[in-house]
Amino acid sequence: MAKEFTSFTDERLESSLLASIFARPETYWEVADLLPLEAFGSRNRELYKRLSIAIENDLPLPSVPINAAPAPAPDPVAAAKRLAELYQKRLLADLAQTFLEKLRGETSATDLMTELEDNLARVQQRIKERVGDVVALPDLLPEVLSDVAARRQAVKEQGVAAVGLPTGIGKLDKLLGGLQPGLHLLAAEPGMGKTTFALQVAANVAKGYPALFVSFEETITRLALKIICARAGLEAKRFSDGFGEPGELERIAREYGPELARLYFIEGTGKLTVPQLKAKALQIMAREKAGKCLVIVDYLQRWAASRREFNDFRHTVSNLVSELRELALRLSSPVLVISSQNRPGQGSANLTSLKESGDLEYSADTAIFLVDAQKRTATPPSRAVDLAVEKNRYGDKGRVELIFRPDVGIFREVAK
Repeated sequence: MAKEFTSFTDERLESSLLASIFARPETYWEVADLLPLEAFGSRNRELYKRLSIAIENDLPLPSVPINAAPAPAPDPVAAAKRLAELYQKRLLADLAQTFLEKLRGETSATDLMTELEDNLARVQQRIKERVGDVVALPDLLPEVLSDVAARRQAVKEQGVAAVGLPTGIGKLDKLLGGLQPGLHLLAAEPGMGKTTFALQVAANVAKGYPALFVSFEETITRLALKIICARAGLEAKRFSDGFGEPGELERIAREYGPELARLYFIEGTGKLTVPQLKAKALQIMAREKAGKCLVIVDYLQRWAASRREFNDFRHTVSNLVSELRELALRLSSPVLVISSQNRPGQGSANLTSLKESGDLEYSADTAIFLVDAQKRTATPPSRAVDLAVEKNRYGDKGRVELIFRPDVGIFREVAK
């Protein structure tokens, strides 16, 4: 435990951050991964611990007054980052003091330098908000070996190396290894069923892990109707047009609702930020006691259009894509982003067809396209479609043959 260096503490800032969390508990999820418990000084540390336990477990907040409570911090995230920086400086000051004491001893200069490098690396790792850490290859090997062991076990149990979150489409999971942590793009021309496909994937993931669907296209009540009807093989349009019996919907809701309990929705607005989305995802992961979470954004250009930080729309999209990729890394989870295609490329499976293609093409870990099948047909209302994987950092490219039933909102893999 680092010694208390008063020049590297700010109790008033700690109290103002705690006041922000008390005033708006959702703030906790915006700052939780930015600073460890030890970033608080001894006076506020226990209160922050009790507060975090209460929020993470949906318990009443502790009725403990904040020491000389100031007004809530105007920018809680900035306050959290500042406290994390002060904590890191306390660790460095403690390290420097220990180093100076050893410097006066008999330890060789070479050993001292090696020990100092190791300790500096540990200081960096104590703070979760890190950028561009340099990691030696031997330090990576345990993680590499663990990943290889997990993939080997997946092959033994499932026959495929699907260590990511399962889409429910066998060949796609084999190509990708499941939806692994990273940024995944799904593109198609209008009317091809992008939202329906993403909903189906979310429902499959929700059988074991939480899935968070952010919709800038349809209302979340409409999405809930579509997915519950799809699970029962019923037409959602019949109910939305007033021809379906409420009693029938109640029955299928009771039957299929429990298996979809881990599926969450957010109605996207121009005020939604990526840090807020991260906070919601962390909150859901804590509630479900899950180490990862599928995040789906429907769709990229609509969200970017509501932001308009730059005069050039391409820069806005690029900035949003960078934030979403960072979100995937911070959550160690897959982020599936639906993207529109430019007019000349609509209906194709070309990376250049992605709107603002340069930034999307290079940032995405996978790029998947829904396109009409050229050599297959299906009996209407079914449609023969292909799922074309045109970029895949986890393996090979390939095509998955599907049958799409737009009337009931179901994609089915063609048996081989």
